[in-house]
Amino acid sequence: MRQLSLLFCLSILLSACSLPFGGTPAPPPLPSTPTQIGVSLPPAWTATPALEARPTARPTSPPAAEPTETPAIEVTALRLTELPSGYAPAQPVSFGLSPAILSAGVLQPQAIAMFQDPNNGTLVISVAALLQTNSEVQGFARWIETPTTLIEVLAGVLGQLEGSPTVLNGHADIGTASAAAQGRILFRDFRYDTEVVILRQDQAAAYIAVLVPRGERPGFTLHDLAAQYAARLQVMVTLDAPPPPPP
Repeated sequence: MRQLSLLFCLSILLSACSLPFGGTPAPPPLPSTPTQIGVSLPPAWTATPALEARPTARPTSPPAAEPTETPAIEVTALRLTELPSGYAPAQPVSFGLSPAILSAGVLQPQAIAMFQDPNNGTLVISVAALLQTNSEVQGFARWIETPTTLIEVLAGVLGQLEGSPTVLNGHADIGTASAAAQGRILFRDFRYDTEVVILRQDQAAAYIAVLVPRGERPGFTLHDLAAQYAARLQVMVTLDAPPPPPP
């Protein structure tokens, strides 16, 4: 009993020494909030300053050169000035002829011309094209090998073929390659003695057909007319210097 009293008195003395006289226990201190001054944040927390937006200069590389188009060759058909006086332009449509008909399934015409001599009724048809592929070159080569085919084609679209067409000799020396044929075509109740010459000058291809009513004369020879025309095509093609046809 005496020991318990001593322990109780000792505890009272210790409590009195840890507190101010007449005070109450102070609450535990609150954690202080760190200020930005003198505080070093971990690298992962360091804010990255926003960079000032600055206009960036465009590269001064030279502008790309625009592709230049290669001028396409425009082959022309026979001209009125290449015919004797007395001929006048005629409209193929008025004779029921269209580009599709005159192409005969081989050419893609770039130029078509038709002339008529009103005094005797002679008709001159000129079709010109540019051979742009090997298939077109080969197809036109077959025409030159069998020029009578063109007589048959024209007879089929104009009217009727009388008899059989024949090869016309003496026309193989025009342009790069050439051939001619003749035949008789019944067209609009008239019989026409028809001659055609097929010629190629490098990539330029053309044919000239002359339909002369029986008993009349055209006023020129087909060979001379075709040779003059081929010479003009040669100058045109040489000046333009086209690339070879693609395979």
